[in-house]
Amino acid sequence: MNVLIVSAVFPPEPVTSAVTSEQLAVELVNAGHDVTVITSFPNRPGGKLYPGYSKAFRRVEVTKSGYRLIRTFSLISAKPTALSRFLENLSFGLTSTLNSLTLKPDVIYVNTWPIIAMGLVTFLFYVRNVPVVLNIQDIYPEAAIQLGKLPRRGPVPLILKYIDGSIARRSAALITISENFAEFYHKVRKVPRDRIHVVYNWMDEDEIKPGPMMGSFRKAHGISQDKFVIMYAGNVGATADVQTVIKAAALLKDCNDVLFLIVGDGSNRLACESLAERYNLSNVRFFYPLLRHQVSEVQAAANLMVLPMRRSAALTSVPSKLIAYMLSAKPVLAAVDENSDTAKVIHDAKCGVCVTPEDPEAMAAKIRELLQMQEELIQMGQRARYYAEQNFSRKICVPKLISILEKVVDDVRIAR
Repeated sequence: MNVLIVSAVFPPEPVTSAVTSEQLAVELVNAGHDVTVITSFPNRPGGKLYPGYSKAFRRVEVTKSGYRLIRTFSLISAKPTALSRFLENLSFGLTSTLNSLTLKPDVIYVNTWPIIAMGLVTFLFYVRNVPVVLNIQDIYPEAAIQLGKLPRRGPVPLILKYIDGSIARRSAALITISENFAEFYHKVRKVPRDRIHVVYNWMDEDEIKPGPMMGSFRKAHGISQDKFVIMYAGNVGATADVQTVIKAAALLKDCNDVLFLIVGDGSNRLACESLAERYNLSNVRFFYPLLRHQVSEVQAAANLMVLPMRRSAALTSVPSKLIAYMLSAKPVLAAVDENSDTAKVIHDAKCGVCVTPEDPEAMAAKIRELLQMQEELIQMGQRARYYAEQNFSRKICVPKLISILEKVVDDVRIAR
């Protein structure tokens, strides 16, 4: 079959959606399919164009893996304002749709910015009677409403909810990254349940793997073996409540052997650095950027990974960094809502503990408890790796997704 992948992010960007889109393209080619990918020029997570790339309307190449890659112009959202995100979304939606006009795929897999970019390309192929498979990474506009970027009431959220539901119902198949997402799209957006499939985000279990704690990262940065390292690794953005981690660190100044590492870049990094300076914290250090090939060696240095989310944010998104934490065989302290998918995974895997979000006192108190449970933390990490291999690995998830695409194409051919 001839497959078109539209992905808002793509390697060398280290974002999970970028990596999964690339791995899907590679495995489709390996299975004998023709694949074209349309994406933007790389700029995430820092909002700056990567070295070696220049702005252009279109650049086409055939990759070593055998798929055709079309990079197309879009505006870059250097700052996480509603206007800049909207313009990035709209511009990529327009250019990706324009670049799709001459293509004749059998199926299109859409993993792009929600509502606008997703809606434009979905509408094009709906009109052309080409089946569209949508990958839902976040529930919009609900996620934006929870972050305070959109009003809770009024015509704007109502219109966006209507458009999102219309897009979803026009898809041949909907890929959601959790059971909660699947239930939401069935019950709220009224998508038939048999068109909704749960395929978790995944990472390459051979690329992200456990390593020695006293490895290259600790040695390079002078972190001794007796330091208990609590690490946040990933995008320091709006939904990640890294400020709560810093406030918890301020409450743990008396724990001389505890070091907090904030590893990664993002829109809130400078604000987090300013907060740590204001508290005059010597037990917090920042490292950035976090490149894809560094994840294993960096996370190996941690005794405990921390996953802070803003209140209700985990209800409308599933942080992909949880998968990386688990594949690295690390225990997880998550500050998330108890009824979230993140909490459910941690409880099911028995790989960590959860506390109330946006509560630095609760986080600090739990850390004090965990400092006395270091043998149990090691066992949690081992359970994390096992669970992730069975649920969030490339070998499990990519074949599921390919079989969904193949079935959609087969169903269309039978119907015709």
